[in-house]
Amino acid sequence: MALKRTATMRSNIEDEAPAVPGGTSALLAFRDVSLRFPGSDRLTLRDINFDITEGEFVAIIGPSGCGKSTLLNLAAGLLAPSDGEVLFRGTRLDRVNVGAAYVTQDANLLPWLRVAGNVGLPLRIRGEAQQERARKVADWLSVCGLTGFESYFPAQLSGGMQKRCSIARAFISGPSVILMDEPFGPLDALTRAKLQQELTRIVESRSCTVAFVTHDLVEAISLADKVVVMSSSPGEVQAQLEVPLSRPRDLSQITGTDVFQQLLTTLRSYFDLDGKA
Repeated sequence: MALKRTATMRSNIEDEAPAVPGGTSALLAFRDVSLRFPGSDRLTLRDINFDITEGEFVAIIGPSGCGKSTLLNLAAGLLAPSDGEVLFRGTRLDRVNVGAAYVTQDANLLPWLRVAGNVGLPLRIRGEAQQERARKVADWLSVCGLTGFESYFPAQLSGGMQKRCSIARAFISGPSVILMDEPFGPLDALTRAKLQQELTRIVESRSCTVAFVTHDLVEAISLADKVVVMSSSPGEVQAQLEVPLSRPRDLSQITGTDVFQQLLTTLRSYFDLDGKA
């Protein structure tokens, strides 16, 4: 999937999108970020600038190899930029971001722990009292549709249930930002659609801040308040599109709306999906 570099006509949605907030008002901010991995003479990311504000759901899309996952690793403090800076609550991020939780493609559950143990692990690590930990675990198992599966081991769960477990584990400690790297990619279409709606419900009810990497343009529009469009390697921000769809959202209904279709047309125009350069 090659990115179009020639000028193309964009929809009014892009033209009317509000300016990206500046300064330190953002929860998470990338400021002139470039990254070159040690031993490589090639940039992975170049001059990245965008913000994620509190309570905002930002989807990051782009072709394979453009550095989408690398952006999440920078936000998590697992990598440091070669140039520029990543700011978290206005402070330069120079260590692991303890205010972030990470959900990857794989559930990454500990196979020797039961569902309740996996979900409650972040609270156990930070030394939270057992009674309070049990209360929160029960709450998040209910939120994620896992009540009754507390004593199951990960190997006894379906792929969708494992993913629910990993989502509950990420949200339970109340992180400032959730970093999600194509979390629904490996799932079948029906399970994926159900988890997308469940994630939307959780995010809306808990006012969560999310950075969500995906290849799926429909998924990006459906879930996000803003879509960041990345170029091919070296990854650069080509556009930031606001998603003017109200919340709460019923994902089964919004895809047929004129606004949704206009956004989808706009996003498709950035990519050579029809083989036209």
